[in-house]
Amino acid sequence: MRLSLGCRVGYAEEIGQQKLESRGLMFSKLSAFPNQKWFQVTLLTVAGMLAFIAISWAVQALFAGDANAGRPGLLSGYVLPLLFIAPLLALLGVKLHENALLKQKYAQELAHDSLTSCLNGTLFSAAIDVFATGTGRRKGALLMVDIDHLKRINEHIGYSAGNQAISVIAGIIRSTVRSGDLVGRIGGDEFGVYLPGASKENAEKVAERIRHAVSEVLFEPSGSNWPLTVSVGAVLFETEATADDLLVAAEHQIQIAKEKGRNRIESTRLSDGRWPSRPSLH
Repeated sequence: MRLSLGCRVGYAEEIGQQKLESRGLMFSKLSAFPNQKWFQVTLLTVAGMLAFIAISWAVQALFAGDANAGRPGLLSGYVLPLLFIAPLLALLGVKLHENALLKQKYAQELAHDSLTSCLNGTLFSAAIDVFATGTGRRKGALLMVDIDHLKRINEHIGYSAGNQAISVIAGIIRSTVRSGDLVGRIGGDEFGVYLPGASKENAEKVAERIRHAVSEVLFEPSGSNWPLTVSVGAVLFETEATADDLLVAAEHQIQIAKEKGRNRIESTRLSDGRWPSRPSLH
């Protein structure tokens, strides 16, 4: 279902609520993940230390017959337990290293879409808010790239082919943008491209390169050629803008591109909440 101007406020509130819920779930998982490993390793270390000290004291008391049998010596009571603990401390270091690697991997999985390796929608929106509402340069552009007729591919060839198309287009988008630009998968058939500091000319060139490259790619699932095209909605801004404002404006431009036949670019400039339409770029 496409977005209309009339549901701008409701859409923004819904995105905001989903964003907060997703962020809370993500960070709660990340914070809880290492605690289990810490507890297990610490418990193992303390239990081993106490067990060995108790055993050493019991053995000394069993074989020593004098009145001081209950008092372990320095070697048997403390040195040997420390030697026993040393491997456990090494194990602790190994476990902590493994835990850090797993935490990093888990964070990467949460941050990126598994099919396309692009940022997921939640973090993409959060990153835009940091760039576009923070101090410093706020000029830039947002491109929303919508895959044309992906539903037809899914219905006629299968969802596996549809996923291949999504992956191919994601690769084209990532290879087109600069290293400092952001690419996120913001829907089943939609990508967002954030171009910080981009001028109107820069944004138009990037949008056209994406559109042209997708239309020229050879996509042959099941051995038959299937044309791929995208519609692009571009939003230019020179003042502070939130992710919600940019996404809603870009979605509106996508709707215009769809109505005009798809495989085209529509752009607007976001200024004081007004979106004056500009001629299509293709």
